[in-house]
Amino acid sequence: MKTQNHIQKIIYSIKTILFVCIIVVLSSCKKNEDKDFLFQNEWKIKSISIDKETLKPSSKTLREDAYILKFINDTCFVMNTSVNYAGGRYQIISEGHIFISFQVSTKVGNALEEQKKFDEQLLNILNDVNSYYCKGNKLFLSAEKNREIVFGKK
Repeated sequence: MKTQNHIQKIIYSIKTILFVCIIVVLSSCKKNEDKDFLFQNEWKIKSISIDKETLKPSSKTLREDAYILKFINDTCFVMNTSVNYAGGRYQIISEGHIFISFQVSTKVGNALEEQKKFDEQLLNILNDVNSYYCKGNKLFLSAEKNREIVFGKK
């Protein structure tokens, strides 16, 4: 009888320990809300910054879908400039760190010098992006040398 009570106490203790461990593990697993927010939205470019200079897309854009970043799936993205198409692959290295690689980029001419400069700078920065963060309804993609692209939720 004593042995049976002892075994029941041990089983109860093991169940209690397992239950507490499961609670601790589940409570420590934080859902990556930034990542969900990143992928479930389309992003419209608000500005790009290079050192202290800030450039904004021209209101004379030739296309409605210009300057919109879309994450197609867990590895691919597309983004159109004023007249060109860009797409490629990305990889989230860790929270806040991203690697972007262009696979496709068309090279159609652009008659407006202001748009051409913006597009060139945008693609150069995007190709060098190494970190991201979300704040409010904005997405920030950053590269070395104080360069950043700011997107607003579309």
